[in-house]
Parts: sequence; C-alpha cells; structure tokens
Amino acid sequence: MPKTQLLVYLAGHIHGEWRNDVRKMCAQKGLDIIFKGPCENHGQSDDIGIHIRNVSRGDVGDTYFANVQDDLGGRVNNLRTRLWIAKCDILIAFFDEDHKNYRQWNTSSDIAEAKGYNKPVIVVHGPGFRHSLKELDGRADVVVSTLEQAVDVLAYTCED
Repeated sequence: MPKTQLLVYLAGHIHGEWRNDVRKMCAQKGLDIIFKGPCENHGQSDDIGIHIRNVSRGDVGDTYFANVQDDLGGRVNNLRTRLWIAKCDILIAFFDEDHKNYRQWNTSSDIAEAKGYNKPVIVVHGPGFRHSLKELDGRADVVVSTLEQAVDVLAYTCED
C-alpha cells in the first residue's frame, strides 16, 4: 500500500475537469498527495492583481485597463506558481489534445521553472504534440500519453 506523501504541482490549462480527474484517480489508488497548481477560477486569476491593488478603470482609463489588469494579475499568479513549484515534489505538465486552441505557454514555462529547481517533471501529451514538444520531452524525467499513465508513475514512486 502506498505510504509516501507527495506535493504534486499540476501544470496545464485551467479549463475542463482534468485536474479533478487526476485527483480522483490518485484517491482511488489510495495515494497520499497534496495537489497545487494555478488558480482554476479564470475570472479570479485575471482579476486578482486589480482586486489586491484596488485599481479600477477610472484609475487608469479604458485604454490601459486591460494592460494594467494583465500586468498586476500576471505578477500575482507568477508568485503563486513559483512558490508552489519550488515546494513541490514533482510537476505534472499536461498538454491536452482536446484543447489545442488554448495556448499552453504557461505550461512550458512551468516546466522550465521546475527544472530550475531541479524538480522532477512528468510530461503528458498525445501523439499530436510529439513533434512540437520534442525539446520539452527531452527535459522531462518521464513522458507519457495519458493522465492515467502519469498517475501510475506517481503510484509507482510512492510504493514502499
């Protein structure tokens, strides 16, 4: 029975249920895992900086508001990401073939951040990403095709 607790950072787009699927699969295997990742509430993620700084459209004008919103939110989100990646035991980076329209630059950036901290990385993607992610795959510790396979890797690493 697995006994080792891990802190796993789930890097990837914030749309859909894939993170909940990973959580459920790990729970079914009895894995003792704490999951962290980006804020999964898109609106909150976008607005966190302006809320914290109490900035409104009237403060900067309509023309500049989106830029200020992105800059302030991006800084707070980057802090969150760096903090949890630095603390994690392993990062799972998911490139979702069902959501190819979402640019996943953040996921690539998260892999680089993890490698900078010498954290192990599991990259998950199907054959449609094989060529475009070949350099990232070369930086990963393990590359698998499905989230189920990534969970199997976690289960294996937690075994006594």
